[in-house]
Amino acid sequence: MEFLHKIKLIQGGMGVYVSNWRLARTVANEKPGTTAGTVSGTGLDVVYVRLLQLGDPGGHVRRALAAFDEQFGVAIGRKIFERYFIEGGKSPSSKFKYSPMQTVHMQNGVDVLSAGQNQDMQVTLEMEPDTVELVIATAFAEVWLAKEGHEGNIFINLMKKVEIPLIFAMYGAMLAGVGAIIVGAGNPDGLAAVCSKLANQETVSMELPVLYRESGETFQLTFDPKSVADGKLAAQPIKKPAFLAIVSQETLVKTLAQSTSEAPDGFIIEHHTAGGHNAGPQGPMKTDDLGQPVYSEIDEPDLQAISDIGIPFWLAGGYGSREKLALAMEAGATGVQVGSTFALTEESGMKPEYRTAILKELKTNMDDASMVQTTLFSPTGFPFKVVQLDGTLSEETVYNIRTRVCDIGLLQQRGISKAAEDGTRRLFQRCSAAPIEDFIRKRGLPNNTANKRCLCNGLLSTVGLGQAGIRNGEMKEEPAIITLGNHLQGIRRLSRQGQTSYWVKDVIADILGD
Repeated sequence: MEFLHKIKLIQGGMGVYVSNWRLARTVANEKPGTTAGTVSGTGLDVVYVRLLQLGDPGGHVRRALAAFDEQFGVAIGRKIFERYFIEGGKSPSSKFKYSPMQTVHMQNGVDVLSAGQNQDMQVTLEMEPDTVELVIATAFAEVWLAKEGHEGNIFINLMKKVEIPLIFAMYGAMLAGVGAIIVGAGNPDGLAAVCSKLANQETVSMELPVLYRESGETFQLTFDPKSVADGKLAAQPIKKPAFLAIVSQETLVKTLAQSTSEAPDGFIIEHHTAGGHNAGPQGPMKTDDLGQPVYSEIDEPDLQAISDIGIPFWLAGGYGSREKLALAMEAGATGVQVGSTFALTEESGMKPEYRTAILKELKTNMDDASMVQTTLFSPTGFPFKVVQLDGTLSEETVYNIRTRVCDIGLLQQRGISKAAEDGTRRLFQRCSAAPIEDFIRKRGLPNNTANKRCLCNGLLSTVGLGQAGIRNGEMKEEPAIITLGNHLQGIRRLSRQGQTSYWVKDVIADILGD
C-alpha cells in the first residue's frame, strides 16, 4: 500500500450523497496521487433508486449499471433499471417508490428462536437476494462513475453503525476497483480481514449486535460472493483495496494495530469537532451553558503514541488549511482529511439552496459555535453535528410538526422479542426515531425516543432526494438535516465570508498550494 504514503489530502465522505461521484472525481483529478476523492457509501441503494425515478438526469446511473452488467455478464443493472426508472421523471407531487428496506432474516427463513435452549448457539442471518444485488450494484456504480476517465485515487466511506449493507457495499466497491475503504462510527475490527477475504472471493461473515439475546447466542451475517448471479461476480479476481479505520483515540489505534485478524492499512484520527457522527466525551456526559458536550484533555488523541505505531495516519476535524496540514505532518501524520469545506463547493451533492442558505448565514453570523451544534438527534446514540438553519430539522418547530416515520431504516437496531407462551422468540428491527408506539412495542423505553430525529429522510432531503408527502395540508419534501464540522474557517475564507461560491480546485489550492 505504498500509494498511501503519497496522499496528503483525503476529501471526507460526508452524509448521504453529499460526497458523490462528481465531487470525488473532481478531487482525484486535482493533483493526482497527492489527493484522494471519497464517495459516501451510505444509502446508495436508496439514492440510485430515487435518481432513476427522477429520470436519471444525464444518464449516468444507466451508464454505470450497464457497465456493471457488461463487465460481469449479468442482468442485475437491467433489472434495477426496469423496476425503478421513470422516463422524464416522476411528478413533484408523487412519492418515490421505496427501495427494499435492509432487513435480515435467519437462514432457515423462520425468524423464531426457542427460549433457554441456545447456549453457544450461532445464528446465521442473511439479507434478501434482490436487496443484496441492489447494494452491490449501486456501490459499484458510484465508485465506477467516480473512477471514470482518470487514474486518481478514489475511496469509499462507510459507517460501521449502518451494519447490514456494510459487507455487500464493500464488495460492490471492490468490484469497481476502489482504492481504499474507510469505515467509521464504530469499532471496525475484523473488517480489514473481510477486505482480504472478499478480494479472494471467499465467504465472509460479520457479527451483528442483537439486543435481548440469551447468553451464548451470537448472530452472524454471512455473504458468499458465489451466491450472487450464479457465481458470475466471483469469477473475476479483485484487487484488494487499502482499509482505513476512523478512530478518535490512540487506545483503539493500538488495539486495531494488534488485531488478531488483520490490522488496518491506515488510520484517520478524527477530532470531535469534525462533522457528522462523533465519539462522545470520555466519562460521564457533561454539558455547557449551550447544552454542548464538554470535552477535555483526555479526549485529545496522543499523536506521538499514534505516530510511534508506524502505520500511516491522517488527521481530521479542523485541519482544512495549509498551516494545519504542516502541523499534522510535523506530528507524524501522512496528511489530513477535510470534509466541511468540500461540502460547500459547487461540485458537492448538497442541494444548492442549502449551500446558498449556509453562505448567506455566514455573512451575518460570526459565531461558528451557534451555527453548528453537537446534538443527540441520531438514533445511533453518537453525538451528531447539525447546522442550525431555518426550515430544517434543526428547528424544534419543524421537528414537532413532522410525523415520525421509519420508512428507510438504515439506523435500525435488531432485537429479540420476549418469549411467547410457547417459548418462542422472534427477531425484530426498530429505530428510536420511528413512531414511539412502534418503538415501545419492540421493547423500547419511551425516554429513548426523546428528540431523536430521522437522519435517513433528513440527509436524503439535503441532497434533493427527500420523500414527498402531505405536511400541514401541503405537499412538501421531508425536512432536511445538514451536518458540517465546527470549524468553518475554510468555508469563510474561500467564500469571502459567504459573498461568493467556490470550487474544488480552490479548496485544494488553499490547502496544498498551486
